[in-house]
Amino acid sequence: MRIGIAGAGAVGCHYAAALLSSGADVFLLARGEHLEALRNQGLVWESQGRRRVLSVQATDDASLLRSCQVIVLACKLTQLRDMLDQLAGCVAEHALFMTLQNGVVAPAWVTEHFPDAPVMAGTAFIGARLIGPGRVLHTAAGGIRMAVWNAPARKDERVTVLLGMLQRAGVPVRLEKDALSMLWRKLLWNCGFNAITAITRRFAKDIAACGETARVAREAMREAVGVASAMGVCGLSDEDVRKHMEVTLAMGPVKTSMWQDLERGRPTEIDYINGQVVRDAQSLGREAPVNRMLVALMHAMEGRS
Repeated sequence: MRIGIAGAGAVGCHYAAALLSSGADVFLLARGEHLEALRNQGLVWESQGRRRVLSVQATDDASLLRSCQVIVLACKLTQLRDMLDQLAGCVAEHALFMTLQNGVVAPAWVTEHFPDAPVMAGTAFIGARLIGPGRVLHTAAGGIRMAVWNAPARKDERVTVLLGMLQRAGVPVRLEKDALSMLWRKLLWNCGFNAITAITRRFAKDIAACGETARVAREAMREAVGVASAMGVCGLSDEDVRKHMEVTLAMGPVKTSMWQDLERGRPTEIDYINGQVVRDAQSLGREAPVNRMLVALMHAMEGRS
């Protein structure tokens, strides 16, 4: 089974490297200098103190992904709609999609673009960044959780095959029963740490270790738990907040996606992370003041009014 990684940046290339190392057939959709480096020098992958150079199949021609039975969407959420437009008419009929975006809307967007396609929701708990064209540094975690999003995926045999391929590649992976709860549980961590690390330029573990910043992170997550629970999302509680804090304290030097985006002058995902909580709170007649503050500060840092 061939796997296409659409939006092969740091996260996509990390999982591509793991899969390639286990003998999987992987095809990368990338662009620009990063693509040229992948073609000319291969994928340079640094993980767990090891450095490997892997030969890869990479292109900027989306139509070449037609040979892939599974499409892993690994671009940022801010780029996803453009990516889906690019893939329209360029992928195999009924290809299985798996989303790895932050936020909670990616699987629904895929279903809007490809109504008949089987869709799996995924969350990646990982610290990885590009340290140069074609060079990926993996600094922390790397687990994936995945859950069936729509009816066509429920009995798709490729889900089991993909799960096995990731396991053989050494990726900690788990199949969850409730996709929405899974997505919101990941959103909690992002609400607590993504924006505040970008604003302070400090690693997540340092935010969790400092009393005052830890309090802000906890309150942002607690607001998200309250909103999700009011919307009927099952299973989230203060215990998830406690676990996120505990895990973060033990993390390596994770440079969050918003921090990286700010440094590169790119739009951040703030409107789909803390902003999602603020909008959903408003729709419920609730307040989410900590998340609203983080959205305002990130908009100011991006130069938005």
